[in-house]
Amino acid sequence: MSTPQPLTMQLAEHLQTIHIGNISVKAKEVAISCIIDTIGVTLLGATEPVVSVLQKSLVGDVTAGEALVFGGRRRSGVLEAAFINGTASHAADYDDMAHAMGGHPSVTLVPVIFALGESLGSSGAQVLEAYVVGFEAECRIGHVVNPDHYERGWHPTSTIGVFGAAASAARLLKLDAPTTATALAIAASLASGVKANFGTMVKPLHVGQCVRNGLMAAQLAAGGFTANPGALEHKQGYFAAYDGLANVHPERLLMGVGEGLEVEQESVGVKQFPCCGSTHPAIRAMLALREQGLRAEDVETVLIQANRRRLPHTNNPFPQSSLGAKFSIQYSAARALLDGAPRLRHFEGEAFLEPAVRSLLEKISVEAYEPTATAGTHEESNEMASDITVMTRAGAKLASHAPHQLGRGGKDPMSVPEMREKYGDCAGRLLPEAQITASFDALLDLEQCTNVATLARMFEVAA
Repeated sequence: MSTPQPLTMQLAEHLQTIHIGNISVKAKEVAISCIIDTIGVTLLGATEPVVSVLQKSLVGDVTAGEALVFGGRRRSGVLEAAFINGTASHAADYDDMAHAMGGHPSVTLVPVIFALGESLGSSGAQVLEAYVVGFEAECRIGHVVNPDHYERGWHPTSTIGVFGAAASAARLLKLDAPTTATALAIAASLASGVKANFGTMVKPLHVGQCVRNGLMAAQLAAGGFTANPGALEHKQGYFAAYDGLANVHPERLLMGVGEGLEVEQESVGVKQFPCCGSTHPAIRAMLALREQGLRAEDVETVLIQANRRRLPHTNNPFPQSSLGAKFSIQYSAARALLDGAPRLRHFEGEAFLEPAVRSLLEKISVEAYEPTATAGTHEESNEMASDITVMTRAGAKLASHAPHQLGRGGKDPMSVPEMREKYGDCAGRLLPEAQITASFDALLDLEQCTNVATLARMFEVAA
């Protein structure tokens, strides 16, 4: 009887079939929109305290190199730049989402493809291809381990994203299938991140570490490092340690191959609001009530209902910091009623302490959807949905339902003007208007760029 091929090799061989010439127009459009979005939120994140603290803590340990550290003009070695930029990319929690991964796919990839791509002199087409390859890898691992992985308390963006980072780096380094499989096997030992640290500086640090570890895994594999090709499915491997072998589905690894790449699936979305994606359904439901004329002064009580998977990290009725406010479904919904669509300023400084919002928070309660006889189907269809019921001071009962939707994507993508507006809002903290316009236009034309080092210079911040 022949021995089954290790899963890292199966995945690596699938990834080898993806090339810029066979990536669909739709996949390229989605990829470019996500790359643009991630560059914007990384420039924004570079202004966050977590990045300042990180860089101060690394003084003396950062080497000179060719990779831009976002937020200035300094360049460092690729591992350091990827680490800092990866942390910055997730610092504002304004980055895109993918259901299959159970997290934020692009922040684990874009810091890799730009730091490594800049040092290698890679073309725009090469970094675009590497992005799609990495996206494919992390989502396919996600199919195997989710939803158990997410529910156990792991931070999938980091613990699954490390495989995407490794795959993207492997592609830019032009590794063959066996060496790419080794990179994935190394990455299995470098995955980390628990949701207990959501709402603190450690959450974006997860992404910085994930990006650095995935990139390092590919570099080590390229240099001849060895690893167990069965590191995923081994009885003491990644699947067993993180989820238990009874709770994973290895048969899903290559499920649907040939039916479109992961990046072009309907459940990939760009964030509209600068806070945890699990709060967005409640925001949308509250905005609908606001559009119907509801005002905060009318409210007696508010009940928010959401999927149980959305609540462990967002049921935070009285956030104690601006970062904690990003992980409060109550605060996010209250802001939507008070001010309309939440913006960056609502999660900065002491906005979370404003009397009007604290008063409204006193009136908000949260509960999970009731289980049903078809709980699995119900939870899947309502995973990113929310219901809000408001009792007014006049005795009226108002209800609003926001159906399942993971950000803006699929059949409802952001338009180029909408993308430009968000990019400008984020990048405008550091870049002048002319530089914002030029860099956005250059990113739209990424595939035609001959060397991403020239593109990276457009993100430099003047001293």
